Amino acid sequence: MSLGLRETRRRRSHNFRWALFKWMIALILIGAAGWYSYKVGQDLAKKDVVKLNDKNNELEQTVQALVDLRDKLKAELVNTKQIASEWEGRYRSDVPTGELKVIVTNLQEKISNGVSLDRLGFLISSAENEQACDNNPVTKRFYVNTPIYTGVNDNVSFARGGVTITANGVSAFNAENKVEAWYDPAKSLDFVFTIIGGKQVKLSGKLPLHQSVVVNKSEYRFSINTGARGFVQVVGDRCDYP
Repeated sequence: MSLGLRETRRRRSHNFRWALFKWMIALILIGAAGWYSYKVGQDLAKKDVVKLNDKNNELEQTVQALVDLRDKLKAELVNTKQIASEWEGRYRSDVPTGELKVIVTNLQEKISNGVSLDRLGFLISSAENEQACDNNPVTKRFYVNTPIYTGVNDNVSFARGGVTITANGVSAFNAENKVEAWYDPAKSLDFVFTIIGGKQVKLSGKLPLHQSVVVNKSEYRFSINTGARGFVQVVGDRCDYP
């Protein structure tokens, strides 16, 4: 009886120790797995941090490159504006406008027609503001031709027929947007000064306009302005030439 009881106790003790051992092994394995998972997670986190740092550095470099490019473009824009302003100033100072443009155009026509530069230079150097003129201006008017009207009274003559003036304009429109026979005084007109012998001097622009022509060794100065409806008024005066 006592022997069986001791055997039973011994078996129970053995089973308890074996169960405790297995639990300890299980706990050790669980702890090892947890520690391994922690280390793996820590390594992955470190790698992610490294990647994020690398990405952040790359983005910072990109931003800095964009900032540098912006500053460079701003500097180039300022330089371009300065160059454009300089060229605009040169254009305004070098390219003639208004009456000076008309004079330059006339000089170019003279040169193309064979007048020598020496002759033109002599005439320019000889020109003075004081000039003997009749100071007896003559006023005449004529009708401006339009695309839908060409008729009588469409020219005037000065210098005893030495120069004849004609003009063409753009048709005007009434309040109902219908085309009229007379010209639109707000638009540009084309004038032709026909000098005896067939030579022509052309002038275009908005009124008022001014033009000088030489006829029979005299200079005739003309001022052209708007007249009665459909007409232009021309004031001409004769001066000695040159």
